Amino acid sequence: MTWNPQDFPRGRGRVDLSVRDRLAVVTFDNPDARNAMSVGMMADVVALVEKLEEADVSAVLLRGSPGSGFCAGGDLKDVRAHLMTPSAAAGMPAVMGGALDRLASLNAVIVAAVEGAALGGGAELLTAADWVIAADDAQIGFVHAALGVSPGWGGGHRLVRKVGHRAALPVLVGARKMTAAQSAVLGLVDEVVAQGDAEVSAREWIGRILARPSEAVQGALQILRAGREQPDSAADVERAVFQDLWGGPAHRRALDGVKAGG
Repeated sequence: MTWNPQDFPRGRGRVDLSVRDRLAVVTFDNPDARNAMSVGMMADVVALVEKLEEADVSAVLLRGSPGSGFCAGGDLKDVRAHLMTPSAAAGMPAVMGGALDRLASLNAVIVAAVEGAALGGGAELLTAADWVIAADDAQIGFVHAALGVSPGWGGGHRLVRKVGHRAALPVLVGARKMTAAQSAVLGLVDEVVAQGDAEVSAREWIGRILARPSEAVQGALQILRAGREQPDSAADVERAVFQDLWGGPAHRRALDGVKAGG
């Protein structure tokens, strides 16, 4: 049985995508539900990942619409109306887990800017990011067990890969909400900033990436992805990337700049 979020009424909210100057911005926008994910928003996520796979971007910024938090998981209105069926139990994790796996595998740096709540599926979204910047008042929680369920969008195994079994165990079983500082100690958050500064800090961080040649950024990402996902062949990937970049246009431009400046 195939489960498709487009087969259901959209519900409230949307996920917007804008692309400019090698930066893609993904905005979870459902202010009436703390930017929680409706069925229509799930369809948006699948569609935007397909667009990002074809886009010329070096970085992707994940954010919630201002003033409504990052993402509070699944929109309970749609959960009750459309997602309490065996077909959804089988199909939704395949669709959303697959979309987030593809997001995490993009040849672009994925940066999450967290203000407010990132709960349930919202916390799972963070595991698809390469770098997470959170405001000091953010709440992050894999609260699934408190609701009688488990992670279904791939966030459970990605969390284990990111922080290890021992650190992930109390987070997934205890289902407690963590502060940004606690999440940083865990290894899920990489930088804690003042309330209201998460997106500004994320854009500054991304700006340093965009200042580098796109070929070099994408090459470094290929090496990083291989080290994470294909450790047995990571050395081969690294050598191949080096060979492609060495003596190439970006390398020559950089050397000419050093010569001109020296």
